[in-house]
Amino acid sequence: MEKNRNGLVAFALLGLAVGTAAYYLLGTEDGKKQLDRANEGIKDLTRSIKDISKKEAKKAAKFAKTAKSDLEGLKARAQDVGKQVIDKASEKATDWASKASDAANKFSTKAEDVADKAKSDISNA
Repeated sequence: MEKNRNGLVAFALLGLAVGTAAYYLLGTEDGKKQLDRANEGIKDLTRSIKDISKKEAKKAAKFAKTAKSDLEGLKARAQDVGKQVIDKASEKATDWASKASDAANKFSTKAEDVADKAKSDISNA
Protein backbone atom coordinates (compact mmCIF):
# COMPACT_ATOMS: atom_id res chain seq x y z
CA MET A 1 0.00 0.00 0.00
CA GLU A 2 2.89 2.31 0.75
CA LYS A 3 4.14 1.90 -2.84
CA ASN A 4 0.74 2.75 -4.30
CA ARG A 5 0.45 5.83 -2.15
CA ASN A 6 3.94 7.06 -3.11
CA GLY A 7 3.10 6.42 -6.77
CA LEU A 8 -0.13 8.39 -6.49
CA VAL A 9 1.66 11.27 -4.77
CA ALA A 10 4.35 11.31 -7.45
CA PHE A 11 1.72 11.20 -10.19
CA ALA A 12 -0.22 14.03 -8.53
CA LEU A 13 2.92 16.16 -8.23
CA LEU A 14 3.79 15.52 -11.89
CA GLY A 15 0.25 16.47 -12.91
CA LEU A 16 0.47 19.63 -10.82
CA ALA A 17 3.81 20.58 -12.43
CA VAL A 18 2.48 19.98 -15.94
CA GLY A 19 -0.69 21.94 -15.17
CA THR A 20 1.30 24.83 -13.71
CA ALA A 21 3.60 24.93 -16.76
CA ALA A 22 0.61 24.80 -19.12
CA TYR A 23 -1.13 27.60 -17.24
CA TYR A 24 2.04 29.70 -17.27
CA LEU A 25 2.65 29.17 -21.00
CA LEU A 26 -0.97 29.47 -22.13
CA GLY A 27 -2.59 31.65 -19.46
CA THR A 28 -0.10 34.48 -18.95
CA GLU A 29 1.23 37.08 -21.39
CA ASP A 30 4.82 36.30 -20.47
CA GLY A 31 4.15 32.57 -20.95
CA LYS A 32 2.57 33.23 -24.35
CA LYS A 33 5.64 35.22 -25.37
CA GLN A 34 7.90 32.40 -24.16
CA LEU A 35 5.81 29.87 -26.09
CA ASP A 36 5.90 32.06 -29.24
CA ARG A 37 9.69 32.38 -28.94
CA ALA A 38 10.00 28.62 -28.53
CA ASN A 39 7.80 28.06 -31.61
CA GLU A 40 9.91 30.52 -33.63
CA GLY A 41 13.06 28.77 -32.45
CA ILE A 42 11.65 25.44 -33.55
CA LYS A 43 10.63 26.90 -36.93
CA ASP A 44 14.10 28.44 -37.40
CA LEU A 45 15.74 25.16 -36.49
CA THR A 46 13.49 23.30 -38.93
CA ARG A 47 14.34 25.79 -41.71
CA SER A 48 18.05 25.47 -40.93
CA ILE A 49 17.86 21.69 -41.04
CA LYS A 50 16.01 21.84 -44.38
CA ASP A 51 18.58 24.28 -45.80
CA ILE A 52 21.45 22.09 -44.63
CA SER A 53 19.74 19.03 -46.08
CA LYS A 54 19.29 20.79 -49.44
CA LYS A 55 22.93 21.92 -49.44
CA GLU A 56 24.15 18.44 -48.57
CA ALA A 57 21.90 16.90 -51.23
CA LYS A 58 23.31 19.34 -53.81
CA LYS A 59 26.86 18.52 -52.69
CA ALA A 60 26.15 14.80 -52.96
CA ALA A 61 24.64 15.23 -56.44
CA LYS A 62 27.61 17.34 -57.54
CA PHE A 63 30.02 14.74 -56.14
CA ALA A 64 28.17 11.93 -57.94
CA LYS A 65 28.23 13.90 -61.20
CA THR A 66 31.96 14.57 -60.83
CA ALA A 67 32.64 10.93 -60.01
CA LYS A 68 30.67 9.81 -63.07
CA SER A 69 32.55 12.28 -65.26
CA ASP A 70 35.90 11.13 -63.86
CA LEU A 71 34.96 7.50 -64.44
CA GLU A 72 33.95 8.21 -68.04
CA GLY A 73 37.24 10.10 -68.53
CA LEU A 74 39.22 7.15 -67.17
CA LYS A 75 37.30 4.77 -69.40
CA ALA A 76 38.01 6.93 -72.48
CA ARG A 77 41.69 7.18 -71.55
CA ALA A 78 41.86 3.40 -71.06
CA GLN A 79 40.30 2.90 -74.49
CA ASP A 80 42.77 5.37 -76.02
CA VAL A 81 45.70 3.63 -74.36
CA GLY A 82 44.38 0.26 -75.52
CA LYS A 83 44.02 1.58 -79.06
CA GLN A 84 47.54 3.01 -78.92
CA VAL A 85 48.91 -0.33 -77.74
CA ILE A 86 47.12 -2.15 -80.55
CA ASP A 87 48.29 0.43 -83.10
CA LYS A 88 51.88 0.17 -81.79
CA ALA A 89 51.77 -3.63 -81.92
CA SER A 90 50.35 -3.51 -85.44
CA GLU A 91 53.03 -1.04 -86.46
CA LYS A 92 55.76 -3.29 -84.99
CA ALA A 93 54.28 -6.37 -86.67
CA THR A 94 54.21 -4.55 -90.00
CA ASP A 95 57.79 -3.38 -89.46
CA TRP A 96 58.96 -6.91 -88.60
CA ALA A 97 57.12 -8.37 -91.59
CA SER A 98 58.74 -5.78 -93.81
CA LYS A 99 62.20 -6.56 -92.41
CA ALA A 100 61.58 -10.30 -92.84
CA SER A 101 60.46 -9.71 -96.40
CA ASP A 102 63.55 -7.59 -97.11
CA ALA A 103 65.79 -10.28 -95.60
CA ALA A 104 64.06 -12.98 -97.67
CA ASN A 105 64.50 -10.88 -100.83
CA LYS A 106 68.18 -10.31 -100.05
CA PHE A 107 68.64 -14.01 -99.36
CA SER A 108 66.82 -14.88 -102.59
CA THR A 109 68.95 -12.41 -104.55
CA LYS A 110 72.13 -13.83 -103.01
CA ALA A 111 70.96 -17.37 -103.77
CA GLU A 112 70.34 -16.39 -107.39
CA ASP A 113 73.77 -14.76 -107.57
CA VAL A 114 75.41 -17.90 -106.16
CA ALA A 115 73.43 -20.07 -108.58
CA ASP A 116 74.40 -17.83 -111.52
CA LYS A 117 78.06 -17.93 -110.50
CA ALA A 118 77.92 -21.72 -110.15
CA LYS A 119 76.36 -22.00 -113.63
CA SER A 120 79.01 -19.70 -114.99
CA ASP A 121 81.79 -21.69 -113.33
CA ILE A 122 80.34 -24.94 -114.71
CA SER A 123 80.03 -23.47 -118.20
CA ASN A 124 83.60 -22.21 -118.14
CA ALA A 125 85.07 -25.46 -116.92
